[in-house]
Amino acid sequence: MIWGANCVLAIVAITVAAFASCKKNAEISNPYASIPPAVQNDNPDVDDLPQGSFAWLHGKIFKPTCANSGCHDGTFEPEFRSIAGSYNSLVNHPVIANDPDNSFQYRVVPFNSNASFVHERLTTFVPNTSGQMPLEVFDSDWVGNEDFYVSKITEWINAGAKDIYGNAAPSATANTPPLVYGLAVFPQGNTTTPYPREVDSPYGIGAIEVPSGLVDVWILPFDDNAGVDQFAGIDLKASLSLTDFTSPLTSTFSLQSPITALDFGDTPNQFYYKATLDLSAASAGDFYYLRCYVDDGAQPQPTEIPNDSSQSFWYLFFSLKVM
Repeated sequence: MIWGANCVLAIVAITVAAFASCKKNAEISNPYASIPPAVQNDNPDVDDLPQGSFAWLHGKIFKPTCANSGCHDGTFEPEFRSIAGSYNSLVNHPVIANDPDNSFQYRVVPFNSNASFVHERLTTFVPNTSGQMPLEVFDSDWVGNEDFYVSKITEWINAGAKDIYGNAAPSATANTPPLVYGLAVFPQGNTTTPYPREVDSPYGIGAIEVPSGLVDVWILPFDDNAGVDQFAGIDLKASLSLTDFTSPLTSTFSLQSPITALDFGDTPNQFYYKATLDLSAASAGDFYYLRCYVDDGAQPQPTEIPNDSSQSFWYLFFSLKVM
């Protein structure tokens, strides 16, 4: 469990060490506990994710090693159960615990693993804390892969602590752009049977297979400042070209009663935004590439997701194949 020092409720401040132990806070409910079971929309297997990317780090390390019941499972920060919570409770996030000299300001400092407290907790026994992380390992292959996993976390931090799409983290004082952490496509009006992904795709990641006609696209946008109902607008474009979105099919996402589906980290989460895409003119075999334009009201223009700077994996992941 990474970050045992931040998992504690100090009922009586007897010692600093007691404050740093990893115990479940009985007065704080897990925000994921009430989310109903999710529809099984297709997400990539963790081994298909770009190695060393944050999505890979979450799937291989943070979620299986740290998101144990009563620890970093959404009950308290850092939150490692969801991929969005993991990134946003690490990168440029102020520390709660610290070393005796108060040497650290943030859990992850982009481009500087030596100044990142998460790196210190993984590699050093920090005095006045519960010990080197993880304290215990349950359903993870951390044992036997520790050096490799620590090296990948170190590389990720020193490369700029990039988000799941490969964008370098903004400065600690900047407003973080919104991201999309989940995608599911359904028949129009259906919320129980998502379309599956292509099996044995020659590209490694299969497109979502859909018929010509109307389909519903649901997404999970996240912003560190805007609430779920506070986005200024979210648009959808679909293009037959991988990179040319000058003449796309268009639609607009609207706020809906939520459905529960799996986010990109295979965590059940609530999807509130739906757009209906008209593929009536499409032919069998056509590939459409999707891009979302999320306006959080704070950026100078809507954030394009994925965009031309994203890792190519995401172009494939945000794609539809007409059957």
